[in-house]
Amino acid sequence: MTLRLVPLDCPACGSAMRGDPWDTLFLCPHCGSGGILGKDGLETVESTALLPAPGRRADLWRPAWILEADVTVSERMLADGRPTPGSSGRRTFILPAFDLALNAFTRLAAALTASAGATGEVPHEPVTGGVLGTDDALVLARHLVLAEEIGRSDVLGSIRVSVDPVAWRLAAIPFQRDGGRIRCAVTGTRL
Repeated sequence: MTLRLVPLDCPACGSAMRGDPWDTLFLCPHCGSGGILGKDGLETVESTALLPAPGRRADLWRPAWILEADVTVSERMLADGRPTPGSSGRRTFILPAFDLALNAFTRLAAALTASAGATGEVPHEPVTGGVLGTDDALVLARHLVLAEEIGRSDVLGSIRVSVDPVAWRLAAIPFQRDGGRIRCAVTGTRL
């Protein structure tokens, strides 16, 4: 096994980036640029921040992926074998990129995707916890589409879902401290 040290200097401005020990995603607190740890070191990725909803504040920030993708639902069959219409179109998903249980991830990602508000400048504060890479985020976007299809009023037997990425951005999501938990300052979702 080869050990390689990678300097966590912002690929855009050179400032030191901070993170937790297992982080692979970083947002620069100086210039707001995003970075993802790749095989050749820290690579630049487009970045933004979601702004808190009116009346909410940001006590801390966590990373997320904003994924624009072409989504196709096909070969949709009911449990009794009857085919039903599929769908296709471009969608934007907002997928938390920090460590969450699947049920919490699903609730937060669905709420963020449905109600994503205004974007703005990345905060000049630490944004930590970035552990979810684009491959895993893509799997979780498919999970969201499947959850929507399963939630429809018919009884689903089988389905084919494809989510083809068009663009990725790293985003900072604002949270408020809520007792021993946190609450998303965009959606109000409590984790």
